[in-house]
Amino acid sequence: MEAWVRFSAQSQARERLLRAAQYACVLAGAALSRSGGSSGTLSRLQQLEAHLSLGRKLLRLGGSAEALGGAQRSLHLPDPVLRFCLTLSHLNRALFLACDNVLWAGKSGVLPGLAMEKWSQRSFR
Repeated sequence: MEAWVRFSAQSQARERLLRAAQYACVLAGAALSRSGGSSGTLSRLQQLEAHLSLGRKLLRLGGSAEALGGAQRSLHLPDPVLRFCLTLSHLNRALFLACDNVLWAGKSGVLPGLAMEKWSQRSFR
């Protein structure tokens, strides 16, 4: 688990690259649909965008464990206000990423009966 946390912490550049490619697919798909391009090419772009989105979420799987580790480290700070705020911030990020991981599992087919809208709202909150 430690190796995965270290890998995911170093993958910000890869995540940004995947995000740029994902948004380029969305932009190309919108331009193609306006100009009346072929439906086969448009569906391929949409599939590529969906796969890039799932790939980005896969890279964030270790983020929840990293945030929990940050919360654990912040428990030892001497200032009580700083300790409270940082611990709460790390726990909030860990919960968001945990919900995001559940959403990823639903979209990728690992959890086929998942209520996607419900988990999406939980992640958003």
